Amino acid sequence: MSFFSLLKQSDRDFKKNLLFFFFSYFFVLLNYPLIRASTTSLFFESHGAKSSPAAWAWAVLFLSISIFLCNRLQKTRSVQFVFFAASGFSALVFMSGSLSLFEGSKLFSFLAFIWKEICIVIQVHLLLGYANNYFERSKFKYLVGPIGAVGSLGGILGGLLTSSISANGGTLQVLQLGIGFVIMPALFFAFTKKLNTVDVKHKSPVSTIDTPDLKRYVLLICAMVALAQFIINIADFKFNLAFELAVPTSDLRTAYLGNVYTWTNVLTFTFQFLVMPFILPRVRERSLHLFIPISYLVCVVSLIAGSHIGLVPIAMLYIYFKATDYSFFSAGKEILYQPLSGPQKYGAKYLTDMLVYRAAKAFIAIILIYLQSSFILDMMMVGFLLIWLFVVVKLFALHQKLFD
Repeated sequence: MSFFSLLKQSDRDFKKNLLFFFFSYFFVLLNYPLIRASTTSLFFESHGAKSSPAAWAWAVLFLSISIFLCNRLQKTRSVQFVFFAASGFSALVFMSGSLSLFEGSKLFSFLAFIWKEICIVIQVHLLLGYANNYFERSKFKYLVGPIGAVGSLGGILGGLLTSSISANGGTLQVLQLGIGFVIMPALFFAFTKKLNTVDVKHKSPVSTIDTPDLKRYVLLICAMVALAQFIINIADFKFNLAFELAVPTSDLRTAYLGNVYTWTNVLTFTFQFLVMPFILPRVRERSLHLFIPISYLVCVVSLIAGSHIGLVPIAMLYIYFKATDYSFFSAGKEILYQPLSGPQKYGAKYLTDMLVYRAAKAFIAIILIYLQSSFILDMMMVGFLLIWLFVVVKLFALHQKLFD
C-alpha cells in the first residue's frame, strides 16, 4: 500500500481530518524560521552570541515545566484546546519581545529567544502525539513520509519568507508576521476530530527495561543521543559566534538566518525523501550509525586544518549537522528501538527522548557558558565524536548478542 492508495481507500472524514492536520503541521514548521531568525537577531542585538548557552540552559528548564503543564491540562481538556492555549501564550511572549525594544528592556528579548524553542517543541509534540493516537498504527507508517515532507516544505517557505521580508521590511516585520503564523496552525487544528482523554495510571516506563543486557543497550542509545546533542549544540554555538562577528546589523542577520534555515530544510528534505529511501534498504544499521560521526569528524577536522576559516564554511557545517540530525540520525535512532517489545520501546523512548535529550542540552549549555575558546570547542567536538564512534561499536556488539 502507498500513501495515495491509503487516501483512495479512506472515507471523507479521514481525508478531511488528515488535511487539517497537514495544514497545522505545515504552518508550525513555516513559522519556526520566521520566529527563530527574528528572535535570534534581537537577542544578539541585546545580549550577544556569548550569552546564548545561558539562554539554552534556561530554555530546558522552562520546556520541562511547560510540557508538564501541557500534559496535566490534557487530562481534562482536549489536545486542540491545549494547542490553542500554548500557541496563544507563545504569540503573546513573542509580541512582548518585539515591544521590549521600544521600552529599552532586555528581559523580553531574552524570554522570546528562550521561548522560540519551547514553542516549536510543544506544537510538534502535541501534533505528533495526536497523530499517534488518531491514526491507526497500520496507516501511520504510510503517513510518516508525507508528514515529514509537509513539514520540510513549510520550513523551506518559512526560510524564504524570512530572507525576503527582512531585506524589505526589517526584523520586526519578520517577527510580527511570524506571530500570525504561530496562531495559524491552532486555527486549522481546531477543526480536527476531538479525541476522548483518558487518564490511565502507568507503572514507571523505565521499569520495562528489566534485564542487565537490555539496560546496557538502552544506556548506550542514551549515550549516543547525549553525544549527538553535545556535537549539535557546540556547532550551533560556533556558528553563533562567527555569525555575530561577520554580520553586523539585526536586519542583515535575520535575512542571513532565513537563508541558512532554508538550506537546512532543503538538505533535510533531500536526505529524507531522495537519499534515505534508497540507502536504508541497502545499508546495514551499523554502517549508517558509523557514517554519521565519521562524516562529522571529517567535517570538523577539515575546518580545523583550514586556515582563516570564515562564516560560510562554519554555516555549511551547521547546515549539514542539522540536516543529518533531522534525517539520518533521527531515522537511525528509531530503528534501534524496533527489536524491543511495545512496553520496552515506550520505556526506552521515554528515557532517551524525554530525560536524556533534555539533560544533555542543559549540561552542554552550562559547559559552554564557561568554555568558549574556539580551540577548546574544536577539541571538545573531536573528543565527543571519537567517544561516539566507540559507543556505536559497543552498541552493535550488544545488538548482535541480544537480537541477531
